[in-house]
Amino acid sequence: MIRVGLYIILLGVVVSGCAQVGDGARIVKIVDFEISPDEDKVAFSALTPVGNTDIWVVDIDGSNLKKLTFKDRSPSNHIARFFKKHKWRNFFRVDMHSPGWTKDRRIAFCEEITKHHTRGINTVAIRRLTIRPDGSDKKIKTDKDKITQRRPFDPINRPEVSDYSKKHETKIFLRDNTLWVLKNGETNPKKLIP
Repeated sequence: MIRVGLYIILLGVVVSGCAQVGDGARIVKIVDFEISPDEDKVAFSALTPVGNTDIWVVDIDGSNLKKLTFKDRSPSNHIARFFKKHKWRNFFRVDMHSPGWTKDRRIAFCEEITKHHTRGINTVAIRRLTIRPDGSDKKIKTDKDKITQRRPFDPINRPEVSDYSKKHETKIFLRDNTLWVLKNGETNPKKLIP
């Protein structure tokens, strides 16, 4: 009887959790980012309210914010959130992170599946995928997908991760879990995503 009750609760969590997330999935905090080779877009991974990370893209001026992956809608992530909330163990979580750009303007990223259990957290699988900035044509990364070597400056103590767009004369930096923009000649940075 207890087992049936537990299954009903889990089914309710999955159904309600998957239904609640529309495109109103908010960004809790930004984890990492990279400017595109043409310096017009910024790809980043961000923590969602469900507790996993997904990939987003935005124009360098802050317009056209678009979510590209939707693992916050995944039943396994909703179960993971429920288990974590009740301090239970033995669940799986799926995260999308480490965005980068390929030479043909696709966004490359990692899909990581982790198992959380009483002895800790283990990575079960990692896949490298690519997707177009409009969210279409998600596929497994191949050897033809050459990654550009542009990487933001990442100091050892990580107080601030930054990159600079010469084309737009703009510094973009990650501080306090938020992306900031500082144009040449300005003294006060602005949030890239309000």
